[in-house]
Amino acid sequence: MIGFEMKIHHFDAVADYSYIFKPNEAPEQKIDRKPIVASVNKTAKKKQHSEKWSRDPKQNYSHEWLLDPNDAILNMEFSANGKFLATCADDDPGGTSGSSSSSEANKENNSPGRLTRRQKKNRVRKEDTSPLKKKVKRDMRKKGRHEDPYPLKQYIKLNLNDTDVFYTLRNYTLSAEDMMTLGYPVESKLYPGRAMIYRAGALDANAKEFVPRDESVYTSLLVQNSDQFGKRQEFHIKRNNGITSEEKKCVRCNKGFFMSSDGEYLTQEHCNYHWGKLHSPPSGGIEWFYSCCKGRQGTKGCTTAKLHVWSGVEPGRNGPFDGYVRTRQRKTPPQDGNYGVYSLDCEMCFTNTGLELTKISVVSLDGKPVYETFVRPESFIIDYNTRFSGITAKDMSRNSKVKTLKDVQNDLMGFITADTILVGHGLENDLRALRMIHYTVVDTAVVFPHILGLPYKRSLKSLTHSYLRKDIQVGTHDSYEDACSCLELILWKLRKDLLRNNDK
Repeated sequence: MIGFEMKIHHFDAVADYSYIFKPNEAPEQKIDRKPIVASVNKTAKKKQHSEKWSRDPKQNYSHEWLLDPNDAILNMEFSANGKFLATCADDDPGGTSGSSSSSEANKENNSPGRLTRRQKKNRVRKEDTSPLKKKVKRDMRKKGRHEDPYPLKQYIKLNLNDTDVFYTLRNYTLSAEDMMTLGYPVESKLYPGRAMIYRAGALDANAKEFVPRDESVYTSLLVQNSDQFGKRQEFHIKRNNGITSEEKKCVRCNKGFFMSSDGEYLTQEHCNYHWGKLHSPPSGGIEWFYSCCKGRQGTKGCTTAKLHVWSGVEPGRNGPFDGYVRTRQRKTPPQDGNYGVYSLDCEMCFTNTGLELTKISVVSLDGKPVYETFVRPESFIIDYNTRFSGITAKDMSRNSKVKTLKDVQNDLMGFITADTILVGHGLENDLRALRMIHYTVVDTAVVFPHILGLPYKRSLKSLTHSYLRKDIQVGTHDSYEDACSCLELILWKLRKDLLRNNDK
């Protein structure tokens, strides 16, 4: 009898038995083989659907039942889908049937070097929904940052080199009389190396349009120390213990309070105020209302603070002030004449001496971050002004790289010269907080004037929504976002003016 070899396969959902019988040979010693149980992960359909995109092309299992005492793996493994058991009988040694060709094709498709179209699509989907990228987007949304990277959209649309943009923006810089009128810190001829600040009075709903006068008039009045500007009103009261007090005016509730000459609060009372702005009724009525709580003008404030605060400057002539630095001329001018264009924005808090710097962000012409740091105020902090600055006490305590104002001044003087163009919105407040005198500035509050003229100014949020169709300052404020918005507004204005001139 011709010997024959018979291989019996028994496939079960949980076991596989494989025995070989040969009639001419003595039966080998019977080996007790326990059924090989494949662990089936019974999970929900949703979980299987989410995991099937990350399954390897072929899964190999090294269960202890698949190993002999000599640590040699038996000729048995799972199939590519991980559901069935496969043995050497799956391959056709003769090569006559078509199963070998199909198995080779499956091996080529399942090879790790070549991926199918669906696998490539799923791989991209997995990268987009990775936890790291979700965390970055969540952090950017929390901080109010733009998700789109630089360069800025308006910078790409303008399609000009940086040198041409620099020379064109020089036509939008403020003159000396405008800077004096708007309250920019300027250097006095009577006090060299010290700063003088002129601040207009409080805004009035019925105020007339502000028209700047000639520069020589302002210069002569400043040098002659004339009273036409209006002296700073200070009320000195001699107390019994010899302490001299000064009356300040709260910038939130417009109520007077007293402080000592050393900055100590003598008036200990809460401040009730409206943090929103006054708006006229849309229907054209005479009753103005606040944007925060829709309360009418003259009603009690909707927000309460511990103490009154002031800005550090009062209506009229302020100064001379020490501690200011002035940008210097560059020793060797650049070959192309481009001294640089930067946009900056500062966040401030209220201290017992007024507004002081807590954070600064500087971006280049294409929107790339150049400089950003937290700054520790020199005086005692009364209110972090978190609603408008986005700065909290935790930000100052957690950040170990908090610099002083002198450190920031030294850093800025390293790349900002007297001819460098600085762009910002209400830049006089930023320069006062930085204690810096700089005369080459472009102010978006002046380039995009209010319909009623000065001293009224449109907010940066309103300008960005009107001209760029973009919402900013959603939630907390961010100095980087504000600096980029100012730069995009100026680039938008520059592009529109160039198109208008080309049409003519």
